[in-house]
This record gives sequence, C-alpha cells and structure tokens, in this order.
Amino acid sequence: MKIERLFACHNYTKDKKMKVVAIEFTDYAFIWWNQLQRERARYEEPLVDSREEMKRLMKRRFVPSHYQRNLHNKLQRLTQGSISFDEYYKEMEVSMIRANVTED
Repeated sequence: MKIERLFACHNYTKDKKMKVVAIEFTDYAFIWWNQLQRERARYEEPLVDSREEMKRLMKRRFVPSHYQRNLHNKLQRLTQGSISFDEYYKEMEVSMIRANVTED
C-alpha cells in the first residue's frame, strides 16, 4: 500500500500516522470519518487512535460482507480465454493475492 511505503520512509508517531491516513480520505470517507470522530467526542467515547481499529471500522463500513466470497468465485471461474499466458498468469496471481489464497 502507498501509505505503508510512506511510513517506511518516515519515523512518524502513532498519532501522526493516524492524521496522515485520515488526510488521504476523500468524499464520503472523509465526511464519514470526521462525523465518527465528532460523535465519539460528543459522547465522551475514546477517539479512534490506532490504525488497526480504523481499518476494522472502515472494513465494516465500506467492504460488503460478500466481497471475500466474490473474490474466491472470480478466482475459481478464471480462464485464459484469448489473453496471453503471461496476462492470464498475472491475473491469477493478482486474484490470489486479493483473495488471500496461498499455494505451494
């Protein structure tokens, strides 16, 4: 991920990392994130302060529950068709990475 490469180059604090990630949000994600943090502050709940919690909340909000199943189905239905073997192999590798499938 782009943000992970950025963090590898800089020695940001945990708080700074959260702010850098939030800066990258656009449109609905930006509005959703700001509203979430404001509501937590209003109800005196702790603000989201870890990237792990942020990822969990974002996944719950933005990734459909059927996403992982669809990735596995796409991988199972993948055929070479009229594309070159190199293109087919690349597509298969990308699909396996996205579906979190590992092969020996």
